[in-house]
Amino acid sequence: MGLELNTIITLENGEKYTIIQETMNSGKKYFLALKNDSNQETVIFEEELEGLDIYVRKVLDSDMLNELTKLMKH
Repeated sequence: MGLELNTIITLENGEKYTIIQETMNSGKKYFLALKNDSNQETVIFEEELEGLDIYVRKVLDSDMLNELTKLMKH
């Protein structure tokens, strides 16, 4: 079972994000998330499943961010 919409996740550094949208691209699941602080920064995470563990990695590649942003706008 992976992440779901409206789930609050906490990263290892203590930052909290709310999952607000998801999409699939090339067989991978990506999530648009809103940081739970006064800045309300949005980021896109890539989901990685290892056994029963779920990990997320922030998407940093600008081309991939552009592609995912277009997918999430529809």
